[in-house]
Amino acid sequence: MTGDLRPDELPSVVAALQTQVAELTQRLDDQAPTVLTQQAGTLKFPTVEAWVHGMFLPMFGWRVDGQRWHWCPQWWRHAEAIWRLETLWRSWEAARLIATGMSNWSVELDRQLRELLGEDGPFRQCRAAEDDRDARHAELPPAAAEPAPEGWWD
Repeated sequence: MTGDLRPDELPSVVAALQTQVAELTQRLDDQAPTVLTQQAGTLKFPTVEAWVHGMFLPMFGWRVDGQRWHWCPQWWRHAEAIWRLETLWRSWEAARLIATGMSNWSVELDRQLRELLGEDGPFRQCRAAEDDRDARHAELPPAAAEPAPEGWWD
């Protein structure tokens, strides 16, 4: 088709293609709010805390041994844990709606479990209460940081 075009016809062909792209984009945009509303309205767990108690701990809590894997009963006091668990919860909610979503989610879960529950994770100095000892909660201090010099980000 382009071989049959005269140079003076090219602007009108480009304009027609741009119109088609704009129409297709508008159709996709019109569908997006419906998809987002449907997904947002179908949360299985309304909060990260509900997900931790209803899904995460029953499914993965067995790993916690206090030696290689650590957990803190006051997990909600650890900023890193909140962030990681919130990420896992939200990605789980999205993944469960897709046929192959859990397969991809499990890859993310395995990576996050090592970071969250592992020897260097935010719970490494915490422990649950046992018959012969009290629970321990220890928040790790944040790393020191200095403000950037004025104009640094300009």
